[in-house]
Amino acid sequence: MKQLFTIILSVIFASAAPLASAVTVEEIAALRNAADSLHSIGRTDSAEIVGRHAVLLAEKSGDPTQIVGTNAAHGVFLRSLGRIDEALKSYETALEIVTSGQFRENPDQEAIEEIASLYINLAVLNLDMQHKDEATANAVLAGDWIAKSDDPELKSTIYGVAGSVLTGCGDLDNALRYQDLAYQNALAANDEEAAFRAAAYTMLIADRSGNKQEASVWREKCNALLPSVESMMARLVYYQAECSICLKNDDLRGSLKWFDEILALEGIDSLPFVKFDCYNNMHLAYAGLGDYDGAYSTLLKSNELRDTIWEQEKTESLRDLTVKYHTQETELALAQSETRRATVLMWLFGVVGLLLTGTIIFVIYANRQRHRRMMKEMEFAALREDIGRQLTRQYVEGLENERRRMSCELHDGVCNDLLAIQMNLSNGLSPECTAQLIAICRESVRRISHELMPPEFAYASLDEVVRYFVSKQAEANEGRIAIVYRSSSGDSAWTSVPDATALEVYRIIQEAVGNAVKHSGATEIAVSLDIDGKTLEAKIVDNGTYKSAARKGMGLESMRRRANSIGGSVVTELLAEGGTQVRLTVKI
Repeated sequence: MKQLFTIILSVIFASAAPLASAVTVEEIAALRNAADSLHSIGRTDSAEIVGRHAVLLAEKSGDPTQIVGTNAAHGVFLRSLGRIDEALKSYETALEIVTSGQFRENPDQEAIEEIASLYINLAVLNLDMQHKDEATANAVLAGDWIAKSDDPELKSTIYGVAGSVLTGCGDLDNALRYQDLAYQNALAANDEEAAFRAAAYTMLIADRSGNKQEASVWREKCNALLPSVESMMARLVYYQAECSICLKNDDLRGSLKWFDEILALEGIDSLPFVKFDCYNNMHLAYAGLGDYDGAYSTLLKSNELRDTIWEQEKTESLRDLTVKYHTQETELALAQSETRRATVLMWLFGVVGLLLTGTIIFVIYANRQRHRRMMKEMEFAALREDIGRQLTRQYVEGLENERRRMSCELHDGVCNDLLAIQMNLSNGLSPECTAQLIAICRESVRRISHELMPPEFAYASLDEVVRYFVSKQAEANEGRIAIVYRSSSGDSAWTSVPDATALEVYRIIQEAVGNAVKHSGATEIAVSLDIDGKTLEAKIVDNGTYKSAARKGMGLESMRRRANSIGGSVVTELLAEGGTQVRLTVKI
């Protein structure tokens, strides 16, 4: 903490002193390095103060490249503090210089790198503000400028962040191209860690775009680099990407394996929010697999970690308030005592001179490290946010669909059967009649509990799952209703049906057959399933008559919602020869 105050004091004194000579690039670089160091350890308030003085010195120097670089870096600190309007002003100041014809004429390597860094910061800021068109345009500009650089390490970093921004904007094709460039440049720079991160992101984007074969190729590249990667953050990026792919494909057991890998990483305790996300999603995965003991234990860990994080946040807030108080108190003391400040300045100038001598040797390396830290933070935040949104959406949609179906099942079946039993008991009817109703109610509950378990589409096609369901219904209603199934397509045609679409088609067939069994009084039910090119059609035909239009409408509404979710349509028709036909049409 004392070292941080020493850095802040030296910067304030240096900028407040009258300039005895022209400002040098090394002095500005020293301030930028100090600001980056403060930002990297979480002292963003202090980093903003130091960065502000770096901007003032750059303006006094008149060097356009330094003005662009200091304003772009200062914008990052302001954005981290949530001061978006001020961050935009800093970026606009840099952008005015970058877009001038004089600055763009024969720019040197440093100018090219500062321009690319400015545009990539603007891309990230616009993505945070959900201005996706502007974010896409700035990411492409950053990629165009960094292509002119001779530094493969920096090119890998800029291309990687540009790919992450384009992923957030939904431009997956360009995102794949930029991540591939990031991977190639990382290999050219002999940076296996950066190449590993780029390969992990590319694998995730390829899977998300539906290209499973390309995703497998990038997974092999990740596995080839994995033994030589020691960085905890790089391994975390890869494991999170594998988690996201498993959850997207409803592979809950696979996701639990990767969550365990994340929690076993050395140093993961320093990232409590990552652990919290792991436990939070693990308990949902365990619940989905029916392992409620595992779900309960991980939920307890999640709640315990949440309480710990809350206490840490309060401690950090108090620390930040202390830093702000001491900084303001120091500035006030300086304003009240010009004589004391002049004396201290003489001493500090000597110290700063010694520090600058050592800093010049490391300035190029420090600049590269600054870019890498900044880009790693952006990449990790973008990936984490994207995974969180995807997991939440999948969970909520699945939960709501199942709640609606269960509501219809319980309302149409079990509730009415229990009412009939109550009326029999009240009216003193025969025990045999009541026992028969209890048996029917018990069979309904057993059937509902059986249907709650989703079919394993990873091991069976839609045709096989529906055929099995119809056969079980035929057995349950033997002697009362004849239920048959027909499909006209070969086995190869069913592999083209996505798992998500297959599950919804299966649920609609369940609903239609259940309605016919419970409400139509039918003696025959025929289920057919066909694929013609890119069109899937399912028909459920019965020879009965529905007694309650309200109940029929409730089931039909549930089927329509499911069909809409996969871009299909459901039509119910009364047949001329008697009976009802439910026809589902879906484009594959």
